[in-house]
Amino acid sequence: METDNILELQNVTKTFGDLVAVNNVNFELQAGEIHAILGENGAGKSTLMNLIYGLYQPSDGSIHISGKPKIFKSPRDAIANGIGMVHQHFMLIENLTVAENIALTVAQFSSRDGSTDSVESDLESASKDNGSPIKLNKFRYIKDDAIQLTEALSQGFGLAVDPSALVRNLSVGLKQRVEILKALAVDARILILDEPTAVLSPQEVTGFFTILRALQDDNRAITFISHKMREVLEISDRITVLRHGKKVYHGKTGELSDRGLAREMLGDELSEIERKENRATTDIVLNISGLTVLGSRNEIAVEDVSMQTFRGEIVGIAGVDGNGQRELAEAIMGLRPSKFGTVEILGMQPSGTKNIRRCGVGYIPEDRRTMGIITSFSVAENLMLNITHFEHLAKHGIIKQSVKNKAAMQLIDTYDIRPPFVKISASALSGGNQQKIVLAREISPQPELLVAVNPTRGLDISAAQFVHKNLLAQRDRKKSVLLISTELDEVLQMSDRLYVMSRGTLIEATAHRENIETLGLLMTGETETDG
Repeated sequence: METDNILELQNVTKTFGDLVAVNNVNFELQAGEIHAILGENGAGKSTLMNLIYGLYQPSDGSIHISGKPKIFKSPRDAIANGIGMVHQHFMLIENLTVAENIALTVAQFSSRDGSTDSVESDLESASKDNGSPIKLNKFRYIKDDAIQLTEALSQGFGLAVDPSALVRNLSVGLKQRVEILKALAVDARILILDEPTAVLSPQEVTGFFTILRALQDDNRAITFISHKMREVLEISDRITVLRHGKKVYHGKTGELSDRGLAREMLGDELSEIERKENRATTDIVLNISGLTVLGSRNEIAVEDVSMQTFRGEIVGIAGVDGNGQRELAEAIMGLRPSKFGTVEILGMQPSGTKNIRRCGVGYIPEDRRTMGIITSFSVAENLMLNITHFEHLAKHGIIKQSVKNKAAMQLIDTYDIRPPFVKISASALSGGNQQKIVLAREISPQPELLVAVNPTRGLDISAAQFVHKNLLAQRDRKKSVLLISTELDEVLQMSDRLYVMSRGTLIEATAHRENIETLGLLMTGETETDG
């Protein structure tokens, strides 16, 4: 059958018991196009992509590659047919280095016919524009060759990362770069990208889009999943919108405005966030003085940082991931020791995370799945993972099940956690509802200071709006919020005062909030006069 579609899904349905995750969806992807997929958390986007990638198999319907029906029993089958995927939740081996992760991917999946005889030829292809061919000798790992391959890919695609770094020591943003390099290492002709720009500065997004256009010119087909409407409108050729597992819109980019697309996603108009005018008090909540913090490899991650936050304000810190934001947040929370300097909360210098929380500090960490919740625990159990909750509800160090469940149900109702069951495992919830667990646990005690790190990463616009409303509510209650985010739009929208963090240093940037170019240069360690 002749077709212009390199990938085609025909009437695909996927059910999990009584749950219909994808409902009779038709989808076409053409060679040389960038096709965006939009939808709320739980709309079926990830399930649809996992069907294409062989992680799930359709309950009904069929998948076609270049007009030929295919059955993908595993990702190996998908990659053998030229499909690569960069997952929102990383598929990396934490105890291996960057080079080892990439080498393992190439060794496992480089053969397009399922054999192990074409590893060297694929490595030659991957490195053809970056010097001499690189060899891995099939499944035999040679460290220097793997490092050379990683460096060649990094330089060739503008995604710098240390090949020798252990993945577990990388920031979220650098881990995402490794995932992108893994997909490029197997020379995939169909690329599925799930939130690939979430941790990039404006300049880096521009550079990344240049890479995507180059891949497009090479006749590769790209599926681009993003919650950033402006980016979707800028980079895509066509847009498909999913809602409750069904395809509700398909058209060329530009046919609908951003609000029109939001209406398709949500089923109605998106209400505006009411941001009341507010004036901070002169009461200092957080006072950081001369703080220097070491990173995981004993490098200086935070250098001589001083700042204050006051009651009744949101202080935003923007920056590209990996510039010391995580280490700064962990030092404030007592999760990482400081080398020099002090951190004061309401005039006190508590030591240890428990005492810091007892002083009235809440914490939304950057990665909800590994740091914010325990996925194997129930919703109720996750809601109790805060010493202030525990001490309020426990008697003689024990919480009765009835007390725990009652308290959890109140939080579930208040924060609209779905499904509304106290005993369900947190792993069964969407990303947005997992984040609601973290919000409920950290905000409900009404902390004097809330440290929120990338609180809307990976969330759809509805869930992100829910987070923003809760942060603004804290501000309006004359609490203090420190918002650390790689989403520049988020920091600009939410913050009363603005800083940029670059290479471990903090730069006051409120005066530049109207100049995106200047902010982008500050985020990448440049100045307006550099160049």
